[in-house]
Amino acid sequence: MEYREIASKTYVEEQIKANPTIVSQKLTERALAEHFGVSRTTIRNALNDLAMEGYVFQAETDVEKHKIFEINMLKMSSFSEEVKKEDDIDINIKVLSNQIINMPAELRAFFGSNEKLIRIIRQRILNKTPLSYEITYLSSNKFKGLEQIDLNNISLYQFLKDHYPVKPSHGREEITYELAAEDKAKYLQIIDGTPIYKVSSNNFDDNFQPFEHTEQYLVGNRFKYHLSAKNIFNYGEKNSEIV
Repeated sequence: MEYREIASKTYVEEQIKANPTIVSQKLTERALAEHFGVSRTTIRNALNDLAMEGYVFQAETDVEKHKIFEINMLKMSSFSEEVKKEDDIDINIKVLSNQIINMPAELRAFFGSNEKLIRIIRQRILNKTPLSYEITYLSSNKFKGLEQIDLNNISLYQFLKDHYPVKPSHGREEITYELAAEDKAKYLQIIDGTPIYKVSSNNFDDNFQPFEHTEQYLVGNRFKYHLSAKNIFNYGEKNSEIV
């Protein structure tokens, strides 16, 4: 990075810290670049650096430092349970969509069929701030009528256990990193290009049959993943439960 670019990036960072409402009013890289008279690359680098410092920018709010939640990848608890272990944490689950869809081509290999799926799109919200945006796909044959249920503020896994014979047993998660595209930025209330985690999970029942695929998106600087195992020689990947 040339000296001029570094100076421009530093200038942008200082201006945003001094007047964070600029970001709230101009939630795209292009708008910010035009405002400061710099390139979109400079804006992206400045925002990434601020994100690494723990700053999150949201629509119609000021910049603020957020609490970082730690998730144990090997623990037998749900995402909400991991977050709620902190005091005074009250998470709301908002269902954006719950409907039957045709099998996406990329999921045929996992589900092993061409059946229709139930797709549930949700937000998890803490103090009016979205923590996650997630898309869950479930077998419509195994969970008949689920698309008609109001799942707002309801634990999906607990509901499945209480109302269906399927017993979640084990699964596999993959965690990757990407920059938020416009659609995900909208639901996470962050600006385009903010670093986010993508957590993809394939889950199976106690008969080793696939029943759920989920794609979860989390703002990168709000969460930290760690592994905590009693036996350092065996992290129990083959026997690990759904997180």
